[in-house]
Amino acid sequence: MFKLLMAICVTLPLAAVASAQTASELADRYAHHEVYEVQAGVQMTAKFASNGLVCEMQIEQAHFGKDGADLRKGIEKESVNGLIDQLVPPSERGEKNPVDNMIFGTGQVLESIDSYSNVTVHVLSSHGTIVVTVKWRCRTC
Repeated sequence: MFKLLMAICVTLPLAAVASAQTASELADRYAHHEVYEVQAGVQMTAKFASNGLVCEMQIEQAHFGKDGADLRKGIEKESVNGLIDQLVPPSERGEKNPVDNMIFGTGQVLESIDSYSNVTVHVLSSHGTIVVTVKWRCRTC
């Protein structure tokens, strides 16, 4: 019985170490995404065109951070336009196309689409959660 207990005490820690995952093992196994914190509690992910320029951004409330999960409702509605101006200034967006701007409402979901000469800005909101997607017209992801 003592030998069995000793064998378990020796092999169990070795098995735990063998199953540990390193950063490179995780990167080999799963897709990795860059996440930028543009303001406290607000994150942006980006996709890039072959020339290295950003072709799409997604902006949303940070759900995970160094202190754990944060399940607040989302980005404050009043700060959405400021975030868009910060990440894609009016000079980069270009002229607003008054014909292609739309607002859709379905049940509890509201989507607005603002079309500019260089980008399209989608704002999707539901129950206080807001996700903003900016797509460049002339850059293919």
